[in-house]
Amino acid sequence: MVARVETAEEIRDQGNAAIKDQDYVKADELYTEALQLTTGDDKTLRPVLYRNRALARLKRDDFEGAQSDCSKALEYDGADVKALFRRALAREQLGNVGPAFNDAKEALRLSPKDKGINETLQRLLKANHEKVKQTTSMENKVSDMAKLAFRGEAKDNAQKMTALNNLLVLCRESETGATQVWNQSSIVSFVLNLINDKNESEELVVTALRILDETIKNNARAMKFLAMHDADGSKSVRFVCRLMCKRDGKDYVDAAGLLIQRVFNAMAKMDRQKEMKPDPEVAEANKLWIIRVILELQEMLQDPKVGILQRETAIDLFLKNLMHMDGGIPRGWSWKFVEERGLLTLLDVASQIPEQCDYPVSAETRQHVAICLQRLEEDMVFDTKRTIFKDKVDFFFNALISRATDDEEGHKYRIKLSCFLITMLQGPVDLGINLIINDQLTPIMLQMAASQNHLMQGIAAELIVGTIAKHERAINMLKVGIPVLRALYDSEDPTVKVRALVGLCKIGAAGGDDISKATMKEEAVISLAKTCKKFLLETEKYSVDIRRYACEGLSYLSLDADVKEWIVDDSLLLRALVILAKNAGALCVYTLATIYANLSNAFEKPKVDEEMVKLAQFAKHHVPETHPKDTEEYVEKRVRALVEEGAVPACVAVSKTESKNALELIARTLLAFAEYEDLRGRIISEGGTVLCLRLTKEASGEGKIKAAHAIAKLGAKADPTISFPGQRAYEVVKPLCDLLHPDVDGKANYDALLTLTNLASVSDSIRARILKEKAVPKIEEFWFMTDHEHLRAAAAELLLNLLFFEKFYEETVAPGTDRLKLWVLYSAEVEDERLSRASAAGFATLTLDESACARIMDEIKSWPEVFKDIAMHEDAETQRRGLMGIANIMQASNKLCSEIVSSEVFRVLVAVTKLGGINQERAGSTEQAKRALDAAEKFGLIKATDRELYERANQISTIQE
Repeated sequence: MVARVETAEEIRDQGNAAIKDQDYVKADELYTEALQLTTGDDKTLRPVLYRNRALARLKRDDFEGAQSDCSKALEYDGADVKALFRRALAREQLGNVGPAFNDAKEALRLSPKDKGINETLQRLLKANHEKVKQTTSMENKVSDMAKLAFRGEAKDNAQKMTALNNLLVLCRESETGATQVWNQSSIVSFVLNLINDKNESEELVVTALRILDETIKNNARAMKFLAMHDADGSKSVRFVCRLMCKRDGKDYVDAAGLLIQRVFNAMAKMDRQKEMKPDPEVAEANKLWIIRVILELQEMLQDPKVGILQRETAIDLFLKNLMHMDGGIPRGWSWKFVEERGLLTLLDVASQIPEQCDYPVSAETRQHVAICLQRLEEDMVFDTKRTIFKDKVDFFFNALISRATDDEEGHKYRIKLSCFLITMLQGPVDLGINLIINDQLTPIMLQMAASQNHLMQGIAAELIVGTIAKHERAINMLKVGIPVLRALYDSEDPTVKVRALVGLCKIGAAGGDDISKATMKEEAVISLAKTCKKFLLETEKYSVDIRRYACEGLSYLSLDADVKEWIVDDSLLLRALVILAKNAGALCVYTLATIYANLSNAFEKPKVDEEMVKLAQFAKHHVPETHPKDTEEYVEKRVRALVEEGAVPACVAVSKTESKNALELIARTLLAFAEYEDLRGRIISEGGTVLCLRLTKEASGEGKIKAAHAIAKLGAKADPTISFPGQRAYEVVKPLCDLLHPDVDGKANYDALLTLTNLASVSDSIRARILKEKAVPKIEEFWFMTDHEHLRAAAAELLLNLLFFEKFYEETVAPGTDRLKLWVLYSAEVEDERLSRASAAGFATLTLDESACARIMDEIKSWPEVFKDIAMHEDAETQRRGLMGIANIMQASNKLCSEIVSSEVFRVLVAVTKLGGINQERAGSTEQAKRALDAAEKFGLIKATDRELYERANQISTIQE
């Protein structure tokens, strides 16, 4: 059967449906797909698609994209009112108030009765006056700062640095500031002069680069920057890419690398940070520039003049931009990279080590290459592409093994071959294992291990360790490999010994945390752990490289509960791990994160069904056994010890990596730490929140959820202004809203609702951000639930805080939704006190609006029974809040008040007014009931009895207790 190909019209309709569902990301993708099925000659459908996609992009804050799409739609029809209006809105957000005003004016001329256009035009008229003032002011500020920063008018470096920082702030504050800096200060030439002046400090040059980066966030300016250095495109690209080679400082290289990332964003109109996928049309228009940039970065990989940091940055740029399936440039570029010389170039880098290299590399370079190769293979989504990838790898492998002879030159190629295989085993593992089982390889590895060359011995040991991960497919290698490891473990060279140690630790941990499958005796495992500790503690004697191998060995052993307890009981060892993290950084990210995750039991374990265990035992199947030292009591003790000894700063130190799996481990670890309320303050103060925020963007899918859940934990029971100070309060909203999903664990949903409730109590701007993230429909899903009382109550509390935002309040009281009904009906809830309290507060708040009062009485036909239940509620606070709502309705109008007085509710109100004197807990309810009756008395619907007048005059109650 052949799948039916959808037409552009059908895909457009799906995009329209996505717009209605407020799924603007999906709508953008669908309209883009539909545009790819049309040609420029289609003058009917294409403008509609552009116009609709502009709406989706407006909703996603992609104002540049929306402006571009509207302009394209207007090329087909210059009188398209919707396109004009949407372009006006986009231009307004971009700060182009004058052009926005002209668009809105033309749109109003074509559609003079459109209220929305008229309001926008009035707003733009005021904004234009402000804009003129602001621009004049901004021009003066930029001019003054530029004179000090770039034109030699600063008295000293301190004043120059202050001026640069001020320019950076102006760029970040607004698009107007960035435009003025770009236009007025000739930023590019000044920055280049600073870079080339060796007398200028690194800090000053980096700040200047960051200013340039802020200005080229605008795609049009980024393309100008790419093309402005030479008439010949290839020379210009070479200049931009090699800019990061001008200096060697890490901050400088990072800042220069970010400029190239901005160029990639502009060439394909994408932005990973904003989850904006590339635009195929823009990428096609810029394909020559893309080719030039890729080829230049590819050439840098093997250029001996390029430094280590610059080479690793180039690899990371491929990693972030080449893979279509991972949010990179459109499909096809990674395939071309593989089919040409790109893959072979990466494989050559994979075969290099610092001790023997054709161009500068570090121990960390291998990690960058391994991750890039793994993602590159994952991007080969078709069998034909995977075959090409495999053929290229096989070709490179065969070329190396053919030259790995038993002479001096051949020894170099044996080391290259081994390093290449180790990298493959850390990246595309399955391809690496396929190569390992080659019959020619075993004798080569044995000869390397038996040689007197310590480098060859260490590399051979490391390769054997790599094969243990998939031992069922490399059994022949292991048969000869394990005795070799034991022999190498006795080496006097610490580099060889520690690599063999890693292999033995890996074998010792083969049974995992199942005590019944232990492969070594406990004494042997502890002995290996002590050897790892010896390497880790002697920081002066052993290099970072040796200590990170020891850390890797310990990470395998940390699956054993006895080893876990042994580790946390040794504060010196825990501190040594933190020191290693700060020295080695991302080199030990996976191993250190594994230790912390294992010690804190950060992995979910399925609940054990006792009946199924008995059945399995009866059938003589293996049943995993939990170690007695892995209970919650032991885990809590271990977590407290880890946090106390600096585990959070250690996680921050190692987190600068592109490995999503390693970042997931860190996210799991931080979530495990955040389980304990009294530790949360320390986690926040040591940078845990900032790290979690980054993990919600960079970790794997599961890691993003864990990181967001950790943020929710940190803010669930704390003052949000302390947990998330300043701008951070806005940044955490998105990941928390993303947690509100039915596929996410209920505990994470609950914690997210609690933290969002706290945030929503802070200010209108944060409440606006929550609404902007389209959180309300998600919150309401939990609010509607009848089988999860805690989630429903938490959702009600969050919605209650959102009611203080005027826009949401107006939406709630507006006709056409059932929200208003639910606030009233939930107020009468008897079994869930928390829900009824929140709902009664919402009821009281909403009834301040007279139209809402009328809707309640009109739409809830059973209001007399509901009001009676509220007025007689068992919970005193719910009763007080509910009576406040009833009193508000009675005060709203004579008609509504008369309806309530003529019902049974009136008798209940009279009864409640007598409670205050005999039941102080209900004094608040009494006060609200009296307020309700006062309203009825004011409208002349009732009047006080003689008894009531007597009680008022004498301030006493005539009701017996």
